[in-house]
Amino acid sequence: MAVAIRIARAYTGRDKIAFCGYHGWHDWYLAANLTTEDALSEHLLAGLPPRGVPAVLGGTAFPFRYNRLDDLQSIVRQHGRDIAAIVMEPIRNHWPQTGFFENVVSLASECGAVFVIDEISAGFRMNSAGAHMILGVEPDIAVFSKAISNGYPMAAIIGKASVMQAAQSTFISSTSWTERIGPAASLATIRKHCRLDVSAHLMEIGRLVQDGWRHATDKHGLDIQVGGIPPLSHFTFGALNGMSLKAGFVQLMLKRGFLASDSFYAMWAHTQEHVNRYLGAVDESFEELAALHRAGRLEEMLIAGPAVAGFQRLA
Repeated sequence: MAVAIRIARAYTGRDKIAFCGYHGWHDWYLAANLTTEDALSEHLLAGLPPRGVPAVLGGTAFPFRYNRLDDLQSIVRQHGRDIAAIVMEPIRNHWPQTGFFENVVSLASECGAVFVIDEISAGFRMNSAGAHMILGVEPDIAVFSKAISNGYPMAAIIGKASVMQAAQSTFISSTSWTERIGPAASLATIRKHCRLDVSAHLMEIGRLVQDGWRHATDKHGLDIQVGGIPPLSHFTFGALNGMSLKAGFVQLMLKRGFLASDSFYAMWAHTQEHVNRYLGAVDESFEELAALHRAGRLEEMLIAGPAVAGFQRLA
């Protein structure tokens, strides 16, 4: 993503970025918190200190919420002539509303910004390509990683020739660019992904897990909200002591032989048998968790206290 931002800035000669979603930890992104620590609260975590990010980058990164076109319109009205890129994840928790992406693309075109799609999380999960293709979106730049190489260190920044050519006017480098394991792993992964229609399997496994979560929580009276695209599923407890419930769930699943939390990432190796065993353990854990919650005994059974959110430091 840092490479994509560099190219967009080189192409436009501008500095400012409008973004939606999680895009890493580099200066360009964390600069959003130089003006307020709440800027990244809906995209990463609340209250992340931007220490070490140059203060002069304040006012260069502006977040907008998914499906909230008014957020982006406001940013464009204020900073349109200075926006180098509008950056988005194609999808994470919710499907785009009708016309949302069309209007985002239109705003990018009107203000002359590069439209960048971050496929690092969604890519090769719902199809053998980028999720933006399912949504009918055509970005100027698309960024892939992780899934294209089945976990080997690899990234790919692709885009329209007119925009990508700007890389020739700046300096971008990497120690690993002459290393061949990543490209070899990517080619092998992509070929197998297409040949076996891996994305269809990931979608089906993810749907089974999401449906299993909903059934188990309805059965035992727990309040959870299920979210995410099926291959990248997660749930959250709606109760006030939700983090304690999460910790209890982790503990109870460990007792049943599963290292599991409130998320599930589908893999090609997962089978129906794996899902059945996992959901059986979920059912039993939810039943026990609900009983402890109702009896007011949840906190006393926790080995290490409530869970922590996101990337919170342990110290």
